[in-house]
Amino acid sequence: MFKSKRRAIITPQSEHQRLAGALAMLWGNEDFDAPPIDRNSMIMGIGLHDRGYGLLDNSPIGGMSDEEWFGIARRGFDMQYSDNVADTIAKYHIRRLASHGDSAERQALVAEFTQAIDEQLQQYRLSKVLFDRVDRITNLCDMISFDFCMDVPDSGSIAVCPRNDSEAEVSVRYHVDDGVIHATPWPFAVASYEGYVLAYHADGYPEKLDPFILHYRLERTD
Repeated sequence: MFKSKRRAIITPQSEHQRLAGALAMLWGNEDFDAPPIDRNSMIMGIGLHDRGYGLLDNSPIGGMSDEEWFGIARRGFDMQYSDNVADTIAKYHIRRLASHGDSAERQALVAEFTQAIDEQLQQYRLSKVLFDRVDRITNLCDMISFDFCMDVPDSGSIAVCPRNDSEAEVSVRYHVDDGVIHATPWPFAVASYEGYVLAYHADGYPEKLDPFILHYRLERTD
């Protein structure tokens, strides 16, 4: 769950994922190719990238022990979707998160996850190069949603490959401020888009649910 840094509200991982999935749904324009995979598979994979938490999780970002996070990561990684493309996208994301740290436990987890991913790529004849690229898009969508759910102004950048037939990279810089999301260069199919995520007042969560609507707006400025 995401605890707002400026007010007493909580956004569960399930809603954070939903915003990431919306960004995936909108990906692609004249300057950024959509990956050559089924669009719904991409939305599912990115929209359920942190699938080990459940619907109304009570595991605070930045406040979990390694043991708790390892359990969540393993639970999410061990899930298996019938859509192998979506499943592989989610597994890539969890493996990348496991690599954030140099402890022996994390290194072992990354090695285990890498072996499983390599076997899945081979089993279903999926391209490692393609999924390496899609994982960059997952990372960007995740980080935009992550910073939005923290509920304070923040910025970041992620390098992606905008063209399917080129290895050239472009760094997409984003800024989130009071619900408005900007990105430069603009990778989305529309110039503006509005939606919301469902947060909850922190008092009593998750046993007592008092909803709070967090509106967001994608807005192109370049």
